[in-house]
Amino acid sequence: MISVINLFLPLLIVVFALYWVARCVDRLVLRQLGKGWYLALTWPGVGVHELSHLIACIFTLTKVYRVHLFWPSGDTLGFVEHEQSHNPLKNVIISIAPLFGVSAVLWGLSRWLVPELTIHKLIDAQSALADFSSFQRFFSLTGGFLQQLWSSMTNVFSALDFHAWQTYLFCYLMLVTSSHAAPSRGDLKHTYIGLAGLVLLFWIVVLADGWLQVPITWNIA
Repeated sequence: MISVINLFLPLLIVVFALYWVARCVDRLVLRQLGKGWYLALTWPGVGVHELSHLIACIFTLTKVYRVHLFWPSGDTLGFVEHEQSHNPLKNVIISIAPLFGVSAVLWGLSRWLVPELTIHKLIDAQSALADFSSFQRFFSLTGGFLQQLWSSMTNVFSALDFHAWQTYLFCYLMLVTSSHAAPSRGDLKHTYIGLAGLVLLFWIVVLADGWLQVPITWNIA
């Protein structure tokens, strides 16, 4: 069971942390700028978020009924209305698609606007995050991990040229897109239901691993 937790705990932490951080940032920006400026500044992130859901629906062969990449109405800024599925894998893919969609967009923006931000600058950050990728390491978390992560991110930003307009455009687009990488409240509901189903499925596979002496689980992961 511990091996199954190792697979899913980091993802759960990231999803829930992004959700709460995004809500706090949204409230702060709304309070400081007002709804009009908030919508005017953040619409690119909303579009990327909903487009990610749409692509995930197409990828999972899920029927889509209506799409509005930017449609402010009450607490909703946009939506993708699709058929409901009882397949936990589909639910998870569609729900957390913005995590990967935003990552892909940010990678493309960095290559276009700040090519000096080369991949080797991110290796230290990747190594730091890898230390956070298991159940045991999470509960033995020390300041060393946070120091390593802070140092790696400092190196990333030191590579940027703050005399170039491209850097400021990149920072703006990075902020407005990454702030919408988190699942919405509705997405979160499908995320933890789907993940619960996947945890159960992987637990059964782990039992089969032990019986057959074949590392199926980690090959799938």
